[in-house]
Amino acid sequence: MKYAIFYFSPCGGTKSVADIISKELDDAPMQELTTPSMNTSIDKDTLTFFCIPVYGGRIPKPMYSRMEIIQGNGTPCVPVAVFGNRAVEDALLEMSELAEKHGFVTVGGCEMVAPHSIDPEFGAGRPDASDKAKLHDFLQKLKAMDSFSPVKMPGDPNYAKKKAAGLPLYPVASKECIGCGICEKYCPANAIKGKHMRTVPTKCISCMRCVNMCSTDSRKVPAPMRLAAHLTLKKLCSGRKEPKFYL
Repeated sequence: MKYAIFYFSPCGGTKSVADIISKELDDAPMQELTTPSMNTSIDKDTLTFFCIPVYGGRIPKPMYSRMEIIQGNGTPCVPVAVFGNRAVEDALLEMSELAEKHGFVTVGGCEMVAPHSIDPEFGAGRPDASDKAKLHDFLQKLKAMDSFSPVKMPGDPNYAKKKAAGLPLYPVASKECIGCGICEKYCPANAIKGKHMRTVPTKCISCMRCVNMCSTDSRKVPAPMRLAAHLTLKKLCSGRKEPKFYL
């Protein structure tokens, strides 16, 4: 069986899960979708994994444009939702339905924990040894299957009508910003504009990639907003959440 792995990973947490899957599948090829990539067609004999982070119980908005370049042909796929120890909610169902619109058939699904993109204290050290062992068992079951059948992912079918539960945190540039443009160039949502590197709130997905990539540590979420977010996440993300698998 052939394998392919696509991943959207602004701060590296989702990539860490994609890397594990790749190694488990004999170094299966990976293609990043965090920024626009090349057109790709996947045949029906390639089991394809879509590894995506969860933002407010949904997939990142840019995934809709990223999927425009990927075409399946009755190709089996496995959406992998990576979340910051809060909840997956409707992300697996949303990714499954998006993939199916582009020629894929959902044959399994997976929920994995990684450090929260807004506050990495939550989900720190994940995926750990226990997570990796469970993911290993899941992948072994997939590898052993002679054929695949469609599997329905959990989630509310009316997710598109619901308001996402994400925190409205928009990074800003401080006076130390040197205007290098790295944040603008690599913003997955094309939400940073102008010589002052201003964030466009209507486009920002609060993925924190610009904060993570800033070489001068001059791009931040304002302190009051960071504190409010921490207190909110402490209520929602404390206590260990476990991976879940669907076959």
